[in-house]
Amino acid sequence: MLRSPSSRFSLIQILAIHVVFFHHNLEKWQCSGFTAARTSFVSGRKHHDNMQFKALSMVSVSSNSNNKIGLASDSFLREYFNSDISDVNLPPSLNIVRRSLAQLASGSDIRGRYVATPSTAKGARSFAALAQAIGQSNLPALTPFAAHCLGYAFATMLKDEQLQDSNKEDLVICMGRDPRIHGSVLADAFSRGAGGVPGVKVVYTGLATTPALFEFCRTKLCQGGVMVTASHLPSDRNGFKFFTQQKGGFTKSEIQNLILKAQEHAQVWFDMGILPPTSGSNGVFCSELVHWMPFYEQQLKRALCQQLGSDDYDSLPLKGLKIVLNAGNGSGGFFRQVLDDLGASSDGSIHTTPNSEFPNGIPNPEYDTMIKETIQACEAAHADLGILLDTDADRCGMVAPRSYLQRKDQFIPTHYEPLNRNRLIAMMGVIYARQAPGCAVVTDSVTSTGLSLFLESNLGLKHVRYLRGYANVIQRAQQLNREGLVNAQVAIETSGHCAVQENGFLDDGTYTAVKILGLLAQERQKQANPQRQSILNLISSLQELEEVIEFRLHARDGSLESMDGLFDFVALEIESICELHETWTMDNDNLEGIRVSTGTDGSYFLLRKSLHDPVFCLQVEANSKKNARQNVVEPLLRMFQSQQRIVNTLDLSALENY
Repeated sequence: MLRSPSSRFSLIQILAIHVVFFHHNLEKWQCSGFTAARTSFVSGRKHHDNMQFKALSMVSVSSNSNNKIGLASDSFLREYFNSDISDVNLPPSLNIVRRSLAQLASGSDIRGRYVATPSTAKGARSFAALAQAIGQSNLPALTPFAAHCLGYAFATMLKDEQLQDSNKEDLVICMGRDPRIHGSVLADAFSRGAGGVPGVKVVYTGLATTPALFEFCRTKLCQGGVMVTASHLPSDRNGFKFFTQQKGGFTKSEIQNLILKAQEHAQVWFDMGILPPTSGSNGVFCSELVHWMPFYEQQLKRALCQQLGSDDYDSLPLKGLKIVLNAGNGSGGFFRQVLDDLGASSDGSIHTTPNSEFPNGIPNPEYDTMIKETIQACEAAHADLGILLDTDADRCGMVAPRSYLQRKDQFIPTHYEPLNRNRLIAMMGVIYARQAPGCAVVTDSVTSTGLSLFLESNLGLKHVRYLRGYANVIQRAQQLNREGLVNAQVAIETSGHCAVQENGFLDDGTYTAVKILGLLAQERQKQANPQRQSILNLISSLQELEEVIEFRLHARDGSLESMDGLFDFVALEIESICELHETWTMDNDNLEGIRVSTGTDGSYFLLRKSLHDPVFCLQVEANSKKNARQNVVEPLLRMFQSQQRIVNTLDLSALENY
């Protein structure tokens, strides 16, 4: 690497000329095979052009006959060369960018905090400024540049698969997003990266749901699907979920391969010395705008009719049912039209209009606030069922009346309760005990002892408890089926993520809702006119403990690194206590974290690491709050407080205030 002052000016000249010619070729490369379809008007086009010019304002070519090079300020370039180049190691900026890409891996997805591309005081965008912005985030930073590199990597992986299949047609990648305000910026950057791979066409369907993107793939509308979403996470987060025609989501190893390719592409841009162009906040650069969500709506309506033994949804199979939808201002508001088309009355539905500000909070079917407002809406509408969807509609929860009051010829539903977590799993068990007797239900690790008894003793099903994480649960069900060990029909988490074999093990909150609606319609058909029973009666024998609570013990400094190694230390301490404690018994069949039985009534606690955040999650179930405090919280708190390492790292206030 040349570093001497005498050679710097010539090096700058070379770099400037290289950038100008690269930009010319880049635009040809980006636009090759692309149409003018964009989600912006003329003003957006001008803004896009200004952004591209701004990205390259560090160099220009004059129009005089000498073709002199117009350079940016010496101070900016001096900062670039002096701060980013090391005689021994790779440039620090490149290291930071590469490392930040690796940190975006989140199981089978990409997730991070959105960080905008910064500009210097001179208006230029540099790797140095980008690295500095990344370094200021204590969470993995998802930047437009990262999205661009990931787009290129994803398209490259698809292209490699296509070459193996000897398919010469252009690849089509469809992109959709949830309502987050930075979703279009990331979609634009990803689309530009993917579209830079020869033979790849990117189409954009705008607001969509995660399950819809996979539906588009498996019905061969496209070869790849990408959803821009961070699900229920705070509004400053975002991410990507990936689909192909062969699979409903990436594996962890595929995510790692994706990141490696993205890092290689980041190196290419770094060597060029510029960041790729973007459309700003006003447009998504793509080959074509498509409107594919209505196609997905038809698939859902067809699925409900099939469950009821009909092939005609014009017969209004949900007629007479009152359903409240709470989409939380996310992408799932479209489902109200599905309900209406099937004959249900959805007049009491709330928050069905997408809103990037999420004025009622980020939608999460597990949140008490979302459950309570849905219950209130159901009470006002006298609804037979309430449906709660998360931001991208791949997860759902329900609320249902416990009983009905008869007033003359009307039945008034009363005493609404949540139909989620163990209850939702039990209800799906009821459906599949009828549909596929003796099949297996694969769940995550935090399901109750009572649920296992209900599934196996009451319904005659097989309960397989596995790891937390919807992708883990789905992959386990598929593995068991491949090995012929069980007939796994359902893969479901207590969080509301649910996938079933008949739907290609697609994680789909709206499909789960369709299955429950089908069950409700079947039960209503069975009941004589003078009778009206709650759907909750179908799981009345499910053993439930009074106190069910999850504590989240956060890292004091908010970093993932501080939690490294701490969990193993804590787990060993708990194992030591089990050897001395009379009522604590290790669950040796547990596959995630550490699970301890604390009584003969099904009481237990489970301590595990969060999948995405610097948090330890403590799930406690007991027959009373008093017993939970005495038998679990107080012994654990004494142990935690006796270890300075734990005290220094974990915020124990959640336990202390219980």
